[in-house]
Formats: sequence, C-alpha cells, structure tokens
Amino acid sequence: MSFLEDSWKDREETIYRGIFGDLGPGIYTLSNETFDRMNAKAVDPRWLTHGVFKSQPSETRNTWAYVTSGMSNPWETEEPEEFSGLGVEFVLETDEEADWAIGVLQTLMAYNLLLISGQMGDFPPLYYGHRVPLALSTSIKTMMFTHPVNFPENFAIKSGAVDLIQVVGITPSELEAAKETSSDEIKQKLISNTGGLITNKERESVA
Repeated sequence: MSFLEDSWKDREETIYRGIFGDLGPGIYTLSNETFDRMNAKAVDPRWLTHGVFKSQPSETRNTWAYVTSGMSNPWETEEPEEFSGLGVEFVLETDEEADWAIGVLQTLMAYNLLLISGQMGDFPPLYYGHRVPLALSTSIKTMMFTHPVNFPENFAIKSGAVDLIQVVGITPSELEAAKETSSDEIKQKLISNTGGLITNKERESVA
C-alpha cells in the first residue's frame, strides 16, 4: 500500500469511524458539474475522488453529521509533514437526515480547492472565522466556519495533522453581528440558544 493509500485508509477507516461511527453507504464524491457551476478553468482529476460521508446519530450523538474526506490527502509527498495535504476537513451537523447538507459541503469543498489552485482570485483558503455566502433558505444565507464543539478540533493521520472545521448556517442579522464583533461571539450565542452548532434551514436568529 502506498503512503497516500495508507494515510487515506487511516483517516476514513480508523479516525473517522472513531469520531463519527457509522459512515453510511459510502462517499458522495465531487462531480465535474459542481466545478462547472463555479466556472472552474481547470479541474484536477484527483479532486473528483474527494467527497462527503453521511453519519447517522449514535449512542453518543443525537445529530446527523456530514464530513468531507479528501482535502487532507497527501498528494504531493511520500513522507509525513506538519499538516496532511491541505490540512483541513469540514463537518456539518443537522438535527435530522438532510441530503442537502451533502451538496453544501461538496460546494464548499470545491470552492476551497479552487481557492487553493488560484482560480478564485487572490483569496486565502477557507479556515476558522471565514463566512461564505451560500443561501439555504430565506432564513439561512451564509455558512460560517468555526471550531467544533461535539467533535475534536483536529486529528492526526500517518501523513500529518488535520484541522476539523465546523460549518454552520447563519442568518443575515447574525452575519452583521459577526462583522461587528466576531464569528466566535456568534458561535457562543448559537451554542447558548440552540445547544450546539446545528444547521437548520428554518432556525430563528439569535442576533
């Protein structure tokens, strides 16, 4: 088994199953159509192996969890480094099964890959504190990136460390409040008012 395959297996079969439990029927991979919607100039074939797992509630978690897999692949090295691949994966929680969450993470993952490749202008890759316009409903218009509360903030695989970034939908008024204060302050309000960082299309605003 190659270094890439070994690291990939370590993430999906050991680390992810330890964190999320059952990963569902398989991975929902990115497609060329996802990149076409973003007017991508070029699509690296390796990106089409990246995808999203859907994890049902368990004995330790009553939410559905959707997690990306692929951005932390060590494509360019055969030795462990400080961070594996891009050094990030994204997770999103819902209070019920919601296949739209797969599309949300696929879109954000594709956007991040295009950012890294320089196809979306001179902007940094997605990370904690970032806020991305992505409307889920008339209530939820933006996706905010923050430290998770129900999952570890990072994990390590054979190829290096990976930061696990939680994605949570926020309302327009919460976005304005985050701009005036910080994403972390809105995160704390969400936790205090809703009990976690669950993305709900019809949630009432906390700001």
